[in-house]
Amino acid sequence: MSDIMKSIPFGQLTEWILNEYKKTGQVFGIQKAYVADQSKTIEIFGRKLENPVGPAAGPHTQLAQNLVAAYVAGARFFELKTVQKMDGPELSACIPKPCIVAEDEAYNCEWSTELYVPQAMAEYIKGWILIHVIAKEFGLGSPDGFQFNMSCGYNLEGIKDKKIDDFIEGLKDAGDTAIFKECKQWLLEHISLFEHVTKEDIEAVPAEICNSITLSTMHGCPPQEIENIVTYLLKEKHINTYVKCNPTLLGYEFVRKAMDDLGYDYMAFTDFHFKDDLQYEDAVPMLKRLLETASQEGLSFGVKLTNTFPVDIKRQELPGEEMYMSGKALFPLSISVASRLAESFDGKLPMSFSGGADQKNIDQIVCCGIWPVTVATVLLKPGGYKWLTRIAEKADTCEIGKCGEVQVETLKKLAEDSLTDAHYQKTVKKAAAKQTEEKSPLLDCLKKKDAPKVKEFTRHKRVCGNCADVCPNRANVLIEVPEMELLQILHIDYMCNECGNCRSFCQYAGAPYKDKFTLFATEEDMEDSTNNGFTVLDAETKEVLVRIGDRQEKVKADQPSEILSENLGKLICTVINDYTYLFM
Repeated sequence: MSDIMKSIPFGQLTEWILNEYKKTGQVFGIQKAYVADQSKTIEIFGRKLENPVGPAAGPHTQLAQNLVAAYVAGARFFELKTVQKMDGPELSACIPKPCIVAEDEAYNCEWSTELYVPQAMAEYIKGWILIHVIAKEFGLGSPDGFQFNMSCGYNLEGIKDKKIDDFIEGLKDAGDTAIFKECKQWLLEHISLFEHVTKEDIEAVPAEICNSITLSTMHGCPPQEIENIVTYLLKEKHINTYVKCNPTLLGYEFVRKAMDDLGYDYMAFTDFHFKDDLQYEDAVPMLKRLLETASQEGLSFGVKLTNTFPVDIKRQELPGEEMYMSGKALFPLSISVASRLAESFDGKLPMSFSGGADQKNIDQIVCCGIWPVTVATVLLKPGGYKWLTRIAEKADTCEIGKCGEVQVETLKKLAEDSLTDAHYQKTVKKAAAKQTEEKSPLLDCLKKKDAPKVKEFTRHKRVCGNCADVCPNRANVLIEVPEMELLQILHIDYMCNECGNCRSFCQYAGAPYKDKFTLFATEEDMEDSTNNGFTVLDAETKEVLVRIGDRQEKVKADQPSEILSENLGKLICTVINDYTYLFM
C-alpha cells in the first residue's frame, strides 16, 4: 500500500462537501455541525475569532478536508501543520510507519507535513476558501470568524530558504498564487451549485490568509538560534509570532517524579534532552527581549505550550528508537510550564496552549487567560472530530479575557492540582480487548452495541465506525448500500498516509487501513498496494479492476463474476452511482 496522500482537486472537494451534505446532512462524516454564537466573538492579532479552539499542528491540519471537517465540528483557530525545508518523499522516508498510537496517552514519530511545501500551501489555501464558502452556505458562522496560524521550523537557514520564504509570503497574501485564483474562478463558474453563496461572497474571500506564525524548533536548538529566528520573523517577515516551548524547561527531576507519581513509571527517558534543550534561566531573559522587539515592531509575541515530549521506545509501541508523547500525560507538564512562565512574567506573557487539552479541561485553561487552545490527541480517539464540538461548546461558556492577561494564581492552582488529578493518571483499566482475533472483514463489520438509529441512516444499523472517527484524513468512509442491513466501510487509498491510528481502535485484530475494501484512484496506485479493492475504469459501464487476494480481474460490477461477490458488487455499484465525488 502506498503511504503517499494525494491532494484532492478543489472542484472535487467542493462537490464532495455539497453532495454529502445534501445526501446525509454531514460534511466529511461530521454529523453535528457547530453553529457559532457570534455574540461571543473575541479578537486576536487584530482579527475576529468566534471561539478560541481548534486543531493543533499535526495530522488534523495537513489537508484541506481536515480543515473543513474541523471547522464544521467547531474549530475556529487552526494551527496549520508545520513546514520545513525537507519535504515530500525525502521527509516521508524518515518517518517510520505506522507513526501514531493513541490508545491512552498518545505517541507519534512524525513532525511536519509529508507533502511538498508548495502542495501544503495549496492545501491551506483551498481549505481557507472552502471554509469561507461553507460558513455562508450552511450558516455556521461569519466568514471572517476564524483564523489560520502557520507553523514553520526548524532552523534559521531552513526558514530563510526560498521554498519556505515563498510559503510564508504566499500565506501572508495569496492573491497572486495560481491556486487562489483557480479556486475562486471554479467557484464563480459553478455558482449555481450554491443556495446562499453569491458572486459577491466569492469575490470577497480575502487573500490575506495568515498574519501569525508559530515557530517549532527541534529539541536541542540553541537559545541564540531560537532568538535569531523569532527576531527574523518579527523584523524581516513582520508577522505576529509565537514560539513553542518544550516540557524540558521543567528539569529532569520534576518531570521524572511527575510521571512516576501519575503512574507512568514505565515511560523511559534520560536527562539528555533536559541538558541539551533551552534552560529556564536562559528562556526568561530571551522571552523578555523578544517581547520588547515585538512591541517595537507593533506586533504580538508569545509562547505556545508545549511541544510534545521525547521518550524512548521500549515496548514496541512504534517502530524506531524514539517517539513523542502527547495527550493526557502531557497536560500536567505543559500546564506546569505555563504556571512557571506566568509567575516569571507576572501574567503578562501571551500564551497559547496545546499539551493535553481536551473536553475536560478546556474551560479551566481558557479561564486562566490562556488561549487560543489547540487539540490533537483527543481527536485521535473514538469520536474523532466530534470532540471538537464539545470542546467549542464548553469554551463558549467561559468569560474570555484579553489575550496576554494570564490569571497567575488560578493557573498555579490548576498546575498543582493536575499532578494528582485522576484524569491525568495512567488508566488502570487496559484498553478494550479485541472482540475477535480475525482481521477486519471486507464487509459487515461488528455492529455498534445499542446504537440508536440516526436520521441519516434510518434504514441501516450502525457498525462500530471507530476507524472512520479516528482517521484524521477521513480515509475510512461509511457507505449506505441499498438492500444491505449494515453500513459498509470503504477505505480511500489516496487519502491515507498509513499513520496506523485506526488499528488501535478496531474491534478486530487487524488494521482497517490494510484490511478494508479499498478504492484506488488509479491502476498504478492499485499496483503499489496489497489491499483488496478496486479502481473504476469506466463509470458509465461500471467496468472496474478488482483485486481479491491473489486474483485481479477487469469485470462489470453490476454483472455476476467469479471474483466479485454479490454484496461487493452492490458496494461498488453504490459508490459509482451515489458517491462519484470519491473518484479522483
